[in-house]
This record gives sequence, C-alpha cells and structure tokens, in this order.
Amino acid sequence: MLGRIAVVNPNSSEQISTQVNDAVQPIAGDLQVEVEVVTSRAGPPAIETDSDVVAAVAPMIETAMDNPADAYVVACFSDPGITEMRANLDAPVFGIAESAVLAAMSRGRRVGVISAVDEALPRHERYWVRIGVAQRIVRDVATGRGVLDLESEEAYDDVLAAGRDLAGSGADVVVLGCTGMTHLRARLQNDLGLPVIEPCQAAVRFAASSLRDSIDDKGPTP
Repeated sequence: MLGRIAVVNPNSSEQISTQVNDAVQPIAGDLQVEVEVVTSRAGPPAIETDSDVVAAVAPMIETAMDNPADAYVVACFSDPGITEMRANLDAPVFGIAESAVLAAMSRGRRVGVISAVDEALPRHERYWVRIGVAQRIVRDVATGRGVLDLESEEAYDDVLAAGRDLAGSGADVVVLGCTGMTHLRARLQNDLGLPVIEPCQAAVRFAASSLRDSIDDKGPTP
C-alpha cells in the first residue's frame, strides 16, 4: 500500500460522508491506498453560503489533525480552508474542486460545472480566477437544489437539465460541482454522452499519485 488518505467532509452530514465514501472506496484498491472518509462533526450541516465556508474551516482542520494520514482531501467543492489546511498539516492536501477541474482539462478543452445553489457561483468564479483556470470554464450552472436535496428522481432531472444546458453552451466535459452529486456520475455521463468528472474520485487519484511520487523520489531501500 502506498499509504493512507483521509478524505475530510467539512460539513457534519453523515449522508454526504456516506456518498463520498461510496464514490472513493471502489477506486482505492486499484490505486493501492487506504481511504477513510471522516466527518467534521462540528462543521455546518451543509456548506452552501460564504458564511458556511468560514464556519467550516476551523473544525475541519481540527478533524484532520485528529486523523493522521499520509495525504488529505478536502471534500467540499468550494475547497474551504485549503490554504489553512496546507499550512497546518505536514502531509499534502488536495481540494476536490481544484482536482476536478485539472482532471477535466485533461479530458476536454471547454469545462462545464454543475453546482448546487446559485449562491455558490460567485464563490466558485473567484476560485477559478485564483487557481488560474477561469478561461477554461465555459459556464457554472446551479440546479437550485441544496447539497442535501439531490437524492430524488426530480433532483436528477434538474442535474441532467443543467448538464444539457452546459453541453449546449459548448462544454465538452462536465464536472459535478457538489458532493451531493457523487452518486450521479455514471448515469449522467451515459445520458449526456460527455465525460463527467466526480471531484472526490479526482482528488483521491491526485493524492495517490503524490504518494507514489514520494516513494519513487526516495528510491529503493538499501
């Protein structure tokens, strides 16, 4: 095994942690890593507003520090507190939004993002500028549904409509911009006929790659 990756859910929803776990465990074996999803129990119930983002940071860092790992993933699409996480932890830290967009750019030229609520869009836009990928984002479309309201067939119809809107705007790869959508990747990809990136999986793959690189850098044991 390359090491242990702690995937930190910054909100206190066990429903979201379960969905994230269901997304990442199937790829852990092939990546030769142990993956554990941990919940920030003192975090907000969902992270949708800017104030939710602020409230999530300190509990998330404490949760990470209580769960030692060889690499960490911040499992919220706003990548809240990623700078603070990197400053407080010795291990590498990966945000699912950054990882997803980087993965998407390897699959297509024009990236579309499906987000949950409209209030998240300005925050995401600022982040795309900050990490230097804004020119590759065609559009970011919100379904209007909260993080915890993406389980029903009606919710899927809204996600699919957003995906078709993005395809109509020229997107050739789509990113699921919310952890509440993890379970929709395969179905949406089939219905859209476009590559669909699930952010938690993307971040775990980057984390596993960093652990492999670290072992390679050390060279063979004498």
